[in-house]
Amino acid sequence: MANSKETKSGGMSLPAFLLVLIALAGIAAGVWLVLSKKATAGRNNYTFVMQVGDQKTLEAMLEHDYTCASSAEGVVYVEPGSKQLLAKSVGEATVVAKDSVTGASQTFVVTVVENPDHPGATVTHIVRTETTTAPATETTLTETSTVPAGVVSGISLSYYTAAIKVGETHPYAVVTMTPADATDKSEIWTTSDDKVATVDKAGRIKGVGAGQCKIRVTSVSNPFVFAEIDVTVADPNATSTTVTTETTGSESGTTVSGETGSSGASQSGTAASGTSSVQNTANPTIEYKDKIGTYVNGILIANKTYPLDSGYNPGLDKNAQAAFTEMQKAAAKEGITLTICSGFRDYNTQKALYNRYVNRDGKAEADRYSARPGHSEHQTGLAMDINRADKSFTGTKEQKWLAANCVKYGFIIRYPEGKENITGYMYESWHIRYLGKDLAKKVADSGLTLEEYLGITSKYAN
Repeated sequence: MANSKETKSGGMSLPAFLLVLIALAGIAAGVWLVLSKKATAGRNNYTFVMQVGDQKTLEAMLEHDYTCASSAEGVVYVEPGSKQLLAKSVGEATVVAKDSVTGASQTFVVTVVENPDHPGATVTHIVRTETTTAPATETTLTETSTVPAGVVSGISLSYYTAAIKVGETHPYAVVTMTPADATDKSEIWTTSDDKVATVDKAGRIKGVGAGQCKIRVTSVSNPFVFAEIDVTVADPNATSTTVTTETTGSESGTTVSGETGSSGASQSGTAASGTSSVQNTANPTIEYKDKIGTYVNGILIANKTYPLDSGYNPGLDKNAQAAFTEMQKAAAKEGITLTICSGFRDYNTQKALYNRYVNRDGKAEADRYSARPGHSEHQTGLAMDINRADKSFTGTKEQKWLAANCVKYGFIIRYPEGKENITGYMYESWHIRYLGKDLAKKVADSGLTLEEYLGITSKYAN
């Protein structure tokens, strides 16, 4: 019936219209939320660059306190429980800061690039294979390596020695792994003696007790590859006594002066850096410093007459290392390649080497080319062998360049030709000793060995 039919108005009913509006509003809200999230993500996804070795406090814009986590701690390490970032190697890492109350997060993409101030030093070797020729007249150490592409084949550090006191923390060592495109550059840090020093997983060293130990960083992807830091931890409350000996002819007198504090430290610092400018004298001032060894006119000496303390373990001297690096760069500009094939050696390492040579060649012959434990210049941290420590180095263009130029950088050829009866050792064209530029020039200009220049002997007591 006409009266019972619903009247139409030519458009949609009011309820349907409201439903459409609600639907459109919902779609608009959804779009807004998506765009809002994207915008927020864009604002929170910050990108910045750090250089290897840099440290940075992460500053996130979150309401409450927050914690941080890195997606690649071998690239960017996050100090546990803090907001401190350490750039460890070249690469990229995502660091997420998370609000400890609300759970909100902020994302940072960190790109780590090379640092020209920390180019690394000598790359560690992978495998040492010892081969003895027959008859047994010479031992050759060769480096062998079969490493798949993308796997770490070498590690270098920004430093290889560290001297701290009990309770102190040493700055991080910058680790460089090669090749640059290695897929896994993660690392493991260990200590040889946790009673002397500990190390955390980022390589931060802390002194625990007086003594020496080794801190090692090892590649996770290739555990044959590692580098070591020689650590010396000193007791901050320890004192030392200086013994002064004045020698005249064949007679000598010794007095104990009990010098400690700044005076003793000054003597040690001068000798270690090789900056003494004392002239040649027939009556040298000879000082014995407890737990180190003998200083002659302020210069630390290790020869057949004057041994070092067996516990003296300074590592390679930083000034000697810097001088060598300067010399190495200068040589490279002239097409000459110089490397340190043997630098610092501690007492026990020298003992093992010397005993091996004695077993092979006999004591008399070994004494001509190898120092007895405690008598090696390598233990001072001021001596190094260049390229290869054998006679095949003599006469090469590298050897000739070294002999002509090492004095400019503070080194002398320590055991020159024809001076074995004075130095106690056969001619070693590869062995250099750091004295500092001024003193090295004076010794070289004098035409004397270091023993002659200082007026001392180099002979074993028995």
